[in-house]
Amino acid sequence: MKDQKAQEYDLKKAIRKEYGDSMEVEFNKLCEKNLIVVKKYFKEYGYPGIKENGKETSSNFWIIVQHGDNDINFQKKVLKAMKKELKSNNVLRQNYAYLYDRVKKNENKPQLYGTQMVWNSKGVHSPYKLKSPEKINQLRAEMELEPIEDYLKLFNK
Repeated sequence: MKDQKAQEYDLKKAIRKEYGDSMEVEFNKLCEKNLIVVKKYFKEYGYPGIKENGKETSSNFWIIVQHGDNDINFQKKVLKAMKKELKSNNVLRQNYAYLYDRVKKNENKPQLYGTQMVWNSKGVHSPYKLKSPEKINQLRAEMELEPIEDYLKLFNK
């Protein structure tokens, strides 16, 4: 998807503030455009569950919401709808965990599952603040996520 491609930073250029700023502006424009479409869909049909729409459609909808940081209230509405769908396995548990953490990060609150990262100018990633660091791998396993150590390896190669 275009929003995923727009997040691919050139780490050698990322130390230049103007590069990072321009990438963020373009990414945000794309996310806002995509969010208009999914908001209309959500208002009319609700969350596109896996059983009715398939994993790909459900995940594509979710990723647009996940990157819709300019509308935290909408993210929270979708998160609430996803929580209801969790009970009937009509949403991917991982997607719920990512959006839950994203909303918490956007609210400047600790995340639960450790899916959201922060990185320094050298490109080293670490989890955004955690609510229960001592239980992180247990919580991640409940949402069908890999251990935090393996997840961090994906970022810090």
